[in-house]
Amino acid sequence: MRLPSFFLPQPVRDKLLLGIVVTAVALAAFLSFSVQPLVGKLLLPVQGGSASTWLGTMVYFQLALLLGYSWAAWLLGRRPLVQVAATVGLGIIAMIGTRLSWVQESSWTGIGGIVLTLAVAALPAMMLLFSAGPLLHGWLRRRSQPVPYHLYAFSNAGSLLAVLLYPFTIEKSVGLSDQISFWQVFLALFIGLIGVAGFIFMRSTPPAPPADEVSETIPYGRIAAWLGLSALACAGMLGATHHLAAEIGSGPVAWVGPFGLYLASFLVIFSGVWRPQFTLVCLGWLAISLAGFMLTKGVGSATVDGVRALWLLSLTASGSFFCNGLLHEARPQHRFAFFYLVLAAGGVLGGLFASLMAPVAFLRPSEFIFVSCILVLIGLVRLLDRRSPLTVGVTAVIVLAPVLGLVWTQTADQSSGMLQVRRFRNIYGCSMLKSDQNGLILSNETTTHGTQLVATPEARRRPTLYYTESSGVGRAIEQLEKNHLSIHVGVIGLGAGTLAAYARPTDTVDFWDIDPKAIRIARDYFTFITDSPGTIHTIQSDGRKGLEGARTDYDLIVVDAFSGDAIPPHLLTREALGVYFKRLESRQGILAIHTTNRYTNLFPIIAATAHTLGWSALKVVTDISSTTATIDWDCVSTQYILLVPPNRIAAVAAWLPAEEDDGRVKRTVTPYDPLPPGRSVLWTDDRHAALDSLDLGKYLHGN
Repeated sequence: MRLPSFFLPQPVRDKLLLGIVVTAVALAAFLSFSVQPLVGKLLLPVQGGSASTWLGTMVYFQLALLLGYSWAAWLLGRRPLVQVAATVGLGIIAMIGTRLSWVQESSWTGIGGIVLTLAVAALPAMMLLFSAGPLLHGWLRRRSQPVPYHLYAFSNAGSLLAVLLYPFTIEKSVGLSDQISFWQVFLALFIGLIGVAGFIFMRSTPPAPPADEVSETIPYGRIAAWLGLSALACAGMLGATHHLAAEIGSGPVAWVGPFGLYLASFLVIFSGVWRPQFTLVCLGWLAISLAGFMLTKGVGSATVDGVRALWLLSLTASGSFFCNGLLHEARPQHRFAFFYLVLAAGGVLGGLFASLMAPVAFLRPSEFIFVSCILVLIGLVRLLDRRSPLTVGVTAVIVLAPVLGLVWTQTADQSSGMLQVRRFRNIYGCSMLKSDQNGLILSNETTTHGTQLVATPEARRRPTLYYTESSGVGRAIEQLEKNHLSIHVGVIGLGAGTLAAYARPTDTVDFWDIDPKAIRIARDYFTFITDSPGTIHTIQSDGRKGLEGARTDYDLIVVDAFSGDAIPPHLLTREALGVYFKRLESRQGILAIHTTNRYTNLFPIIAATAHTLGWSALKVVTDISSTTATIDWDCVSTQYILLVPPNRIAAVAAWLPAEEDDGRVKRTVTPYDPLPPGRSVLWTDDRHAALDSLDLGKYLHGN
């Protein structure tokens, strides 16, 4: 088909097409990577804050990426008219059929349900956006130009911009409903750009692809190398993200470092300035970073902050640059679409390994170290340029012996003496249980979530750690028990089940926890629940969703759920507080939110949000210098936020004197002082951002 003559000269058309293609590729990548956290946050209130929500979201986008690349690879073998018509048709379907807000109405649950929900809501749009890079790549190549691998750099520049802007700007400034509107406007702009590019492409493009592209043969071993390197880079990046999420919570701000460095490696390497000797330098950088990370963190229980976080990011960056440097050297001369398709398949494999296989294969989050060791080994074998079994074996010993030695030393330090260590892991995260003849300690390795003293029957029944009698929640429960013959307590987050120790025979405590592993640990290893004379229920569910469906009125609701060292934000929004207050109103109950953590200040946000619903707030910081014979066993400094009806604020504050027992217990009780209208930060399901409360400087500089 020959179209009518175009009024612009051929050189101008070439420049115009190149400009449109570069803009469209970068815009498609930006839209693809900005919509991922958007839909994840849309899903949280309806799916619950479980790991399966974020995992289902990640699996969907990886599969959509693979499907988009497959679609592009198939289209590039067709005639120009078919390519353009199919792309514009898919764009029209995407404009009509994309309904991002619908994900909040879907009743499908679990990982499969989330994937299906997102597919119904946005699959044509995601296929269009993910296919844009290789497809537009092909349109330039079809015009007998050299393979424009630099477009891959522009694509990753758009992705990197989205990853950086989302937590630092978009999430903080724009609500989810407005994000949806802006995203759809820019989607329409992208479809317009690709339509114009398609018109120019059809006007002056040869009918058949270049012969060299059709005839290029790629050995299977080379394909396997592409697949393996892509999977290793992705798995390493996700392993690093796991470590950061254990400190600051799962969400966009935890991804920005590892994911940003991962994308930056593609941007730099495929920009055209990369040279093979740079890859060799990255191998040395990788070895130094691995040594630094092993010496400062390794498999020990030290928190990943400050210098350790910098070593982790250095190891992520060096591994990504090394992997992608090798991929750049091994890229095909002509068959770029197939190359991108294999890279996408490797990313899917790496993601599935990190999300589904690693929790089974590694009882502690050591897959990040495992991947790094493999990359160093690959680099050394390649450097030696030999493949004999002896060379591989000797090189493996040279590389792995120091690492394994540090692993052995760090593990032995944690298991010294009579201490026994048990580890548990599933898709919800890692748990470590330390025990000896005196007691048990439950943690995720860097944050302690519960303890129990077991030396005597009396000790076994005592509340400990953050839940002692002088803590904010302990004092609230004791006062409620003085005023009522029976009380009903709801607790979001189980931990060791310590709060069950307060229950009298007439009391009832309902625990909600999304993690079946947590319920099993609390029942099989701790005895707070089984020793309690009260009625104790443990329910596997997201606590907010559990209370939404509850018909019980409570005297006290405790929010004690943590993702690592951070509270999942969907449990603290205005809508979530409204759910809790509804269950507390008839009994004039109290909401206690446990906010003892290292890097966040939630009080101004929670208090201001509660104030809009007519509730008052107190921040209670309790410092206990020592235990006594009868109370405050295994005590630590704690912080709680108590939300109460305004008519009870004075009475509740009176429960919390500034000092007790000649200074053994000291408290700072701070009432909320409302700021002028418009000055407060409020959290709603539509707008909440981790950086509202996170002290990023304190995290990076350490405690």
